[in-house]
Amino acid sequence: MKNIRLHERVRLQLRAEAFNLLNHANFDLNSIYQLQNINDANFGRSTVTAVAARVMQFGVRLEF
Repeated sequence: MKNIRLHERVRLQLRAEAFNLLNHANFDLNSIYQLQNINDANFGRSTVTAVAARVMQFGVRLEF
């Protein structure tokens, strides 16, 4: 977050947020235990991630 004064009572705020910035895979361990069929090709594998991939958001706010 960066605050920039434009005038005596006017301020501009720049904001950036990032989630899972390094894009590591966080697997959902509950999906492993839901596969109970030993003959399933995906038995014992986690094919679902718990969180989304890299997410970034930017914002600008003008206060007066």
